[in-house]
Amino acid sequence: MPQIMTLKDVAGYLRMNERTIAKLAQDGTIPGFKIASQWRFLKESIDSWFAQQMHRTVTEAAVERPRISVLLANDTIAMKLKSRTKDGVLAEMTDMLVDSGRIGSGPVLLAALRERERLCSTGIGRGVAFIHPRRAISEGAREPVLAFGRSQEGVDFDAVDGQKVDLFFLDLAPTESQHLAVLAKLSRLLAEEDCLAGLRHARAAADVIEVIRQGENKLAEAGI
Repeated sequence: MPQIMTLKDVAGYLRMNERTIAKLAQDGTIPGFKIASQWRFLKESIDSWFAQQMHRTVTEAAVERPRISVLLANDTIAMKLKSRTKDGVLAEMTDMLVDSGRIGSGPVLLAALRERERLCSTGIGRGVAFIHPRRAISEGAREPVLAFGRSQEGVDFDAVDGQKVDLFFLDLAPTESQHLAVLAKLSRLLAEEDCLAGLRHARAAADVIEVIRQGENKLAEAGI
């Protein structure tokens, strides 16, 4: 038989004020029902609701503070891009994600990246480009994916400062909030000259990940 709880029971169970529980129930936020003007709750429903709140909290925290060093992997890092043109870089970075199994449809992603570049270059200056589609695409990744590519000579990418780009990040996320969270974290990391220098002098994919990891640790120590 389902266990039925009173307002006082739920307040004690969740360590919350009875008035707060009543308001949440009245708003429909927490599952409950009234019998003769008295609130009653199924313990199973309360447990399920609480589990959902915990999951949402963990998910939102991960979105707000994504670990860039975790998103990167050896097979999504190209130390020496072959392309010498903007479109060539877009295609090469897309192929890398396809070959690594991170995405299923290269042509769809490439078309989305080209559309974004026609609107405005993703070259943000200082030799860096944050490549990304204008909006999330259904054929994209089911979770955030990040690729990194480095060009030895640099590529004319129509960057805002008119300089060639040699460091490319391709960010692909299933939701806008995840995409913006990754871009925000990357922007903070690459605002540091040490991080940029480290990426330009890295000899292997593992070195790239380590440079990013150290940069993230510094941000965490600074409370950023």
